[in-house]
Amino acid sequence: MLTSYEIKSNIQSSKPSFDFMDVPLWQEFLEGMTSSFDCGCLAVYDREGSILTPPTKTNIACKAAMGTVEGVNLCKEYCLKAISKALNRGEPYIFECHTHQYSYAVPIILDKDVQLVILGGHVYLSTENIKMFHDKAGEYEMRESTISPFTKGLNSLSPEEFNTIPNNVMALALPFFKGIYNKGMFEKRFYQMKSVFNVTSGFLQPVSQKDAYELALKTLGILFDVESASIAVRDRETSFITCAAFGRRWDELHSFVIDSSIDIVNRVTATGKPEGSTDRDVLRKLAAPEGVHSIHLFPLKREGETFSLLVIFNTTLGEDDIKLISTLCSQLSVFMENISLKEDKARRLILQSALYAASGAFTSLLEPEALYDMVLNKSIELVGAEQGSLMILDEKDMALAIKATKGINKAIVEDLKVRIGEGISGGVAERGTPLIVNDIEESPVPRKNRSRFKTKSFVSIPLNVNSRIIGVLNISDKITGEVFSAEDRDLLLSFASYASIALDRGAYYKMSEELRSISITDHLTGLLNRRYLQDRLFEETERAKRHKVPLTLFMIDIDDFKSFNDRYGHPAGDQILKTVAHAIQEEVRNIDVVARYGGEEFTVILPTTSKAASMIIAERIRKGIEDTPYWGPKIPAGAKVTISLGIATCPEDADSMETLIEQADRALFMAKTGGKNRVVSCV
Repeated sequence: MLTSYEIKSNIQSSKPSFDFMDVPLWQEFLEGMTSSFDCGCLAVYDREGSILTPPTKTNIACKAAMGTVEGVNLCKEYCLKAISKALNRGEPYIFECHTHQYSYAVPIILDKDVQLVILGGHVYLSTENIKMFHDKAGEYEMRESTISPFTKGLNSLSPEEFNTIPNNVMALALPFFKGIYNKGMFEKRFYQMKSVFNVTSGFLQPVSQKDAYELALKTLGILFDVESASIAVRDRETSFITCAAFGRRWDELHSFVIDSSIDIVNRVTATGKPEGSTDRDVLRKLAAPEGVHSIHLFPLKREGETFSLLVIFNTTLGEDDIKLISTLCSQLSVFMENISLKEDKARRLILQSALYAASGAFTSLLEPEALYDMVLNKSIELVGAEQGSLMILDEKDMALAIKATKGINKAIVEDLKVRIGEGISGGVAERGTPLIVNDIEESPVPRKNRSRFKTKSFVSIPLNVNSRIIGVLNISDKITGEVFSAEDRDLLLSFASYASIALDRGAYYKMSEELRSISITDHLTGLLNRRYLQDRLFEETERAKRHKVPLTLFMIDIDDFKSFNDRYGHPAGDQILKTVAHAIQEEVRNIDVVARYGGEEFTVILPTTSKAASMIIAERIRKGIEDTPYWGPKIPAGAKVTISLGIATCPEDADSMETLIEQADRALFMAKTGGKNRVVSCV
């Protein structure tokens, strides 16, 4: 394509005829835009189609097309047509070229003799377009082995993203080129313009509007010797509130508010043109800080509306200075809009991502504690906050208890309870409606802001299922320092509707797990009980027969337990049972099943374990219990406990659950009658 200046072809790159312009500066500007918002490789042409600045990067599809004479001719045809249409229309022209990439031509008309066009884009808007290029790549003499990896490196954008780019490029480039199109530009002005460009290119990098504002103010201070300056953002319809400040009056300016009804402010916002004043009466009406003797207001506009004001104090500005600062404001406005769009898109993606991740987590996480932490962390992430808490309603005493926190140690507040109707959280729970507070000291339940909070703003969201309140979500301290907005509230409400269902389900799961645990667990030792053992042993026996793998069962009995119990009492006997149960568990694998069979008897199921291997494990259990120290208020010092253990294996000794138990029990009887404290296997 024409943008591939490395290819020697019949398209010759002529020398720029505009020698009064700094071509490297153009190139630097284009490269800045290329890295800004995926606008593709950019190059500048004159109206005849001669290239003035080379492309900012090499496009692999264009490079392939330029490898053949036919490709060169097609590139020339498409580009010349696009250049002509853009200049004739006076607006960006979007087209699809023969490689099925989408590109655009942006007209830069400086005067009737100087008419330029920026060609950019060269991206694919769908996988179908990429496939079409893939199918056609053989025509460009590309081998099949190189086509697939080649197409993987092609850029792809959505049509919605791509359609906004040409107008953004035009909005940025036109004032820049007009600014440097000045044959009589002297060295200082050129330096200022180039520096403004370098700094506005820096607007591409900041991650927030605040970063870009601070960068612009520093630029003014360095290039125009500005004493003090600020940027004020429109707050509703009545005022502009300072969000960034620079210079000698930095502290005073942070509280500076501009009434939008004052004549000079009204004119600037209505006309979109900068205006300055040294009139004391005007300064008094503006409530300018003490010592301010002059002021300049520059509008920053978005979609025809002034959304911010750049305010410069106590600085003499010439006509050229004002023009250059206006250019800075124009470019800053475009970047602010771009950042705003990106932030809006990012918020939507965050919500989608959070809901997507949450849907999976809600399915997999059933433990309430894990759900509490996940819900709180996702909520904080959604609105870009730093602190928060999740409170769940205890229906027994109708009070909210904190179950998860961020920004404060949970141990400090875990015993804190708030009754329904009490305080802010209790009020939200009672009403079932969300609450946004801009200033805690002026809230429905006012209190002094605590030092651990950076801001006075927070939001409380009720958690409910079918109008039944189950908790409250509290989020505070936006990372940006801003107050919470209606958009933040709506994001949290959307997320909370999903979270509430999951939390409610988690609570029922916990109840069912507790009931299930009670039904299958021995309350004294914590081991599984006999009912569960029989169900599990049946499953394991059938699995062993089906897969033809061994299964071993241990039957264990505490030696002389009745005599020990009679002599030292039931509390001492209970302690022995618990200690023996723990000792057995310590010696087996995670896949083995330990259960209390009844009284002083225990069983162990050992899947995929042969009799020979089980003998080693059984002996380890016997020896471990013999060596275990036993102590308690009713147990004499030096007391010893031993066990007898019987072993049976399926299918070697039995082919059903019932016969396996009988054979293991018979082996246990042989161990008991053979002297106790021993292991006997079924023979």
